Amino acid sequence: MTSDRDLRPLRVAFVTPAWPGVATPNGIATAVSHLATGLRSAGHEVTIIPHYVDAPHDHPRVIPLPDVRPALLDRIRSKLDPEGGFIGPTVASHVEAIRRAIALYGVEIVVMEETQGLVGEIRARVPVPVVATLHGPWWLHRMAGSAPDDAASARREAREAKALQRVDGITSPSAEVMRRTDELWGLPKIPTAVIANPFPIPPRGIDLTDKLLNHVLFVGRYDHIKGGDLVVETFARIAAAHPAAQFTFVGPDGGIPQADGGMDTLANQLARLPEPIRSRIKAVGRKTREEVATLRAQHGVTLVASRYENFGGTLIEAMAVGSAVVSTSVGGQKEIATDDETVLMVPSEDTEAMANACLRLMRDLPLAHRLGTAARSHVAASYAPEVIARRMAEFLATVLRR
Repeated sequence: MTSDRDLRPLRVAFVTPAWPGVATPNGIATAVSHLATGLRSAGHEVTIIPHYVDAPHDHPRVIPLPDVRPALLDRIRSKLDPEGGFIGPTVASHVEAIRRAIALYGVEIVVMEETQGLVGEIRARVPVPVVATLHGPWWLHRMAGSAPDDAASARREAREAKALQRVDGITSPSAEVMRRTDELWGLPKIPTAVIANPFPIPPRGIDLTDKLLNHVLFVGRYDHIKGGDLVVETFARIAAAHPAAQFTFVGPDGGIPQADGGMDTLANQLARLPEPIRSRIKAVGRKTREEVATLRAQHGVTLVASRYENFGGTLIEAMAVGSAVVSTSVGGQKEIATDDETVLMVPSEDTEAMANACLRLMRDLPLAHRLGTAARSHVAASYAPEVIARRMAEFLATVLRR
């Protein structure tokens, strides 16, 4: 393996939904923030190209995307293909920002997500290599049931698949997503690598106690893929069996489409619960990264109920603080955690299994301690920003050498 001393300093730009990402519940923004910290600490120069700036920061190289008016052709295209009509001005905005980054800071390589196939159009118009990171290819959303299997999805998947044929390198936080993307779309013969998202270890973990284990936390959107409806069902099961249990639901109420064409919401699902159970559930909406960290310290058990995850940022954040975690065994989460070693893993959709696993932790402090301690050590060894930054730098150097 190449050491940091063998790597020359790289000048890399990251495109991200938000910077510094502290007020944005977005896994890509969080991952880029931590990765930038790790790369900078290793001596690399990092430029950030955010869709928007969501909080004050002191990063020296930030170039927000400029506004670009859609051309007449783009306006016509948007009438024929609404979900793809924004691509022209969006690509132009990214290209302008990347060219500024090259001129101002000598950026030599760009890393960005695969979304909507923008990355391929951008690569065709900039003079430096571009690496696509598979944060959430659209086939994943369609197969997970969070996106319709319709013509619009087919067009988006075609754009993303085509884009991956035009980039210079591809990374994915999940080996499963990399493999399935290759099976479905066919990846080109270019450098690829599975590089997990980084997560720092807080200086102090959760001090688990019997009292703290009465409090169960969920952090995520109320939607299909995060399993927000499953969480409420699980909470209700736990409450019926554990009179001291209290629950906190952190995240926006995005709603879940129903078979009849309607939309169920968190507020509606909670309203259907008996009042004695409903009164023990707090839905607190969106919270900043710092506010979530405070809430984690107040809850001994964390439930991750996702129907699918590419990587599983919420899972690893809970493990990093030493929470006693119950997680569904899906997607990249199976690559992060091990059942009965670092977390308790359960099948997706099985609210009875989720509730029983949570109750097991709530009633067994030594087990909760063992899992929380092992989880924290695992994250420190495998996902610390400096560890992931070294892997990313080695991969980017490989792309540049080509």
